[in-house]
Amino acid sequence: MKKTLFLATLVMMVLCNAGCNKKAEPVQEEAIVIKSDIENERTGDELTIVATITVQPDKIQEMLPIFEAVVTGSQEEEGCISYNLYQGIADSTKFTILEEWKSQEAINFHNNTEHFKTFKEASKDRIIKLEANISKLIY
Repeated sequence: MKKTLFLATLVMMVLCNAGCNKKAEPVQEEAIVIKSDIENERTGDELTIVATITVQPDKIQEMLPIFEAVVTGSQEEEGCISYNLYQGIADSTKFTILEEWKSQEAINFHNNTEHFKTFKEASKDRIIKLEANISKLIY
């Protein structure tokens, strides 16, 4: 039910966006990863992280392969439901990582993986600001 509501909301947002004066960019569906088996396995322990990252303007191209490595590695983790990277349209230095995890334990495991540690080390001199907010699903 929650997945259906989420998908319906997403479709409505896309349709609304397509009807605006500004032409919508096509969504690269193959880039968005959401594991489809989670709906039947939800426990209420799932958590969402919204990480907002501001990259130094002259370091964006250097950050892209660093982002790609952490996204790919994270998506392969058993406790990961979804992990996707977005870049700001109005401000290309702003990136958002939307993450959904099965539990706090899955996040703890993720924070100790080699690909996440490598991401932190490789990006530390290229990032101006990083803010992460952890939330749980209410409705």
